[in-house]
Amino acid sequence: MPSYRPLRNQFLLIPLIAIMLFVSGCQQTVQEITAAAPAKPASASGLTHNTPSGTAETDDPKGAAQQDSTETPEVPLPTATPAPTLADWRDAPIMPEISDRVAEIYAEGQRQGRDPASFSVIGDCQSIPYVFIGPYGRGALEPDASDGYLWDAIDYFNTSIRRWSVTARGGFTAASILNALQADPEQCKPGETPLTCEFRLNNPAYVFITLETWLDPETIDRYEVYLRQILNTVIDNGTVPILLTKADASELRGERHVINPVIVNLAYEYQVPVINFWRAAQYLDNYGIDPNREGFHLSQAGYNLKNTLALRALYAVWTSVEGADAGSTPGVDRPAAPPTATTEAVPDPEVTLPKCGESGCVFFGTAQSEDGSVAAQGVYAYDVASQALTQVLPAGYDLQDASDDGSRLLVNYENTLWTVNVTDGQVDRVSETFAYFGRQGAYFDVEGAVVFLDEADPIRTDAGIAFTLHKSPQADRLYFDAGECSAKDYCQSEGVFVMDAEGQIAPLPEYQKPVFSPDGSWVAFLNPKAATSLNYYHISYLLVDKVDQGAAGRRTLYLPEEHGFEVYPEVADFGFSPDSRQVYLLYDVYSEYYEKSLRLQTYLWDLNTGTLFDFGDLQGPAASLNPRFAWSPDGDHLILFTTEVTGEGEYQISAYRTDLQTGEKMVLLDEAIFSETDYFFLTNVYWR
Repeated sequence: MPSYRPLRNQFLLIPLIAIMLFVSGCQQTVQEITAAAPAKPASASGLTHNTPSGTAETDDPKGAAQQDSTETPEVPLPTATPAPTLADWRDAPIMPEISDRVAEIYAEGQRQGRDPASFSVIGDCQSIPYVFIGPYGRGALEPDASDGYLWDAIDYFNTSIRRWSVTARGGFTAASILNALQADPEQCKPGETPLTCEFRLNNPAYVFITLETWLDPETIDRYEVYLRQILNTVIDNGTVPILLTKADASELRGERHVINPVIVNLAYEYQVPVINFWRAAQYLDNYGIDPNREGFHLSQAGYNLKNTLALRALYAVWTSVEGADAGSTPGVDRPAAPPTATTEAVPDPEVTLPKCGESGCVFFGTAQSEDGSVAAQGVYAYDVASQALTQVLPAGYDLQDASDDGSRLLVNYENTLWTVNVTDGQVDRVSETFAYFGRQGAYFDVEGAVVFLDEADPIRTDAGIAFTLHKSPQADRLYFDAGECSAKDYCQSEGVFVMDAEGQIAPLPEYQKPVFSPDGSWVAFLNPKAATSLNYYHISYLLVDKVDQGAAGRRTLYLPEEHGFEVYPEVADFGFSPDSRQVYLLYDVYSEYYEKSLRLQTYLWDLNTGTLFDFGDLQGPAASLNPRFAWSPDGDHLILFTTEVTGEGEYQISAYRTDLQTGEKMVLLDEAIFSETDYFFLTNVYWR
């Protein structure tokens, strides 16, 4: 029987970007894709994971502060009778009339636990806090004497006024809000859309919707389709939408208005407030448009008027739904977290044995995210020579590690951990309290024993609990990240630590994402101090130390400079060759303006000569979608798996092969190995 080495003290896996100056253009970025059909919800882990404030965090935006369904039965939101639309949208009043429907939506939101002192903003570059609502928070704009009552709203909503919504960004269109690829990777979970992410982060009772741009004039009719989806989601969550028309008609090069009629007609149909900013702007010079720009951006007078109308509308809605309670202490009483569910022991899995040819098999785990809720989708073996795919273990199982000879896999089903022999199907249970939230919470050590994080006996540091391991050949050292987790693959690291054989723990402040060479002589890592607000926390160079020399034997790899507006590349992943002489790197050429990857660039660094080789690239957002790679056992080949998005909105995983002997780089080996409607990606990958 193999030996197991649970660690003393073990647990679960896994700054806001500084406010940037107002950008000079609202470039549309999103390829409109059909919204994916919802998948079945992920199975519950039986654990309750609490936010720092002590409130139970949920992956369902409707449940951000929702009571236990056993105590409060769900009451369906009343269906409103659609109001007749206007014959001409221009006739809509500047300030909205507050319908009874608004009170119904708000009441449902309070039943669900929405925060009455919170609002969000959905929009493009003309809705970021530098120009919309935010000027009230930093004192750049104040109500005049006749609007003195608005100070009550400024005080009550002060936190939201100063906050930057993840649904407000330059280049956003109505389609962007529903596209997981456009979610802020620093704040949103894998697979969350900007909209569901914003609800989880901010839990708003109100939301301004000011989406003024569209990508393609030929598909302008689709604006209504996406705006309806946004309104349906917002209202279903019990949040009151406040829409605004816009001053320009740039979507059709000034020929006629198309977006404004949709905004007004939908507001009347859904009986929700709409500010007819276009009508008010007719009284300004050049209709509120900056005459020195392209005909889309507002003049300062236009921005000031838009802000005044928005704050007046928010005040009107707030005092209408709250009545005499308006202005009371903000915040809501959060219900207690539901009791942890008790789950029966998971039975040992049935194993399908793979057939691996002379080139060996690539073993990997898979996962799928539905709006940020990540669920394991099974363990696979991919025969490189025949391109045959075998599902070794079904959905629910994930892969932690593979033995060097490829005979044993270390797998888990949530908290239960096993070793699986893929030559004869033998299964040995290791633990039922495995801490599985991290990318890797267990591995085989150099002697073949299992090292794992134990949820029943967590490793505690001053910065939090250990949640992911960094595999090292050093048997007397354990390297790990510590911090706090709220869900699978969603943990906040507070730094890397090392624990010695006596259990003494020390921080490693110079290390981020350490990767050790197979022979134990090198460690590659990122410098966390290089991540600053000036580069939007992207680290663009790699450090490699001699383990026995530390900084005295350090080498630094500066990668080729990337150009472009707000482009901040970063080293996304890296790993040593089997002989420990080369490092393969994935380089994410990332646009902070669009908040997505523009290109996945690969490099090979020869440690003996110091030479850096360009090993090919892939255009598109693949670098943001968990690309994974593995070296062949002989070190002559590399395989790269990428998740790419089709025009129909499906997530496809494809494999690319690089041959170091022939010089072939990034050759497509197998296209669309998987094709799923929800965000699908590989977890840990090993070529054995």
